[in-house]
Amino acid sequence: MKRPYILVADDEEMWRDLITHWLTAEDYCEVKAVSRGKDVLPAAAARRPDLIILDHHLGDTTGMAVCACLKADRHLRKIPVIVLTTMAGEMLNIVKGGHPDHFIAKAEKPDELIQVVEHLLKGK
Repeated sequence: MKRPYILVADDEEMWRDLITHWLTAEDYCEVKAVSRGKDVLPAAAARRPDLIILDHHLGDTTGMAVCACLKADRHLRKIPVIVLTTMAGEMLNIVKGGHPDHFIAKAEKPDELIQVVEHLLKGK
């Protein structure tokens, strides 16, 4: 069976490494991680991911701006997008912005992220 391919964008190396570790544990999926928002669309166009995880605060833009660009692209708009944030108060703004498929408060607990990833991948 083909493993899911997930694109992760986070400007903090620790979070990129942690999320990649969580997702690749037990050979669950393949992950490509990028550190800037401007790298997401070219990476998604080069190899279409099954799901994209975006940090809300990317160094060069916001996850919501990237999500809005993804949802506006006719070739990429159906890819499920999860936006992560460390700021619970930002969640309402996140929901209003780029129309992600799901948003999660960033925490060092992989269970919620893995459950959401599995749920969104089942819907594909």
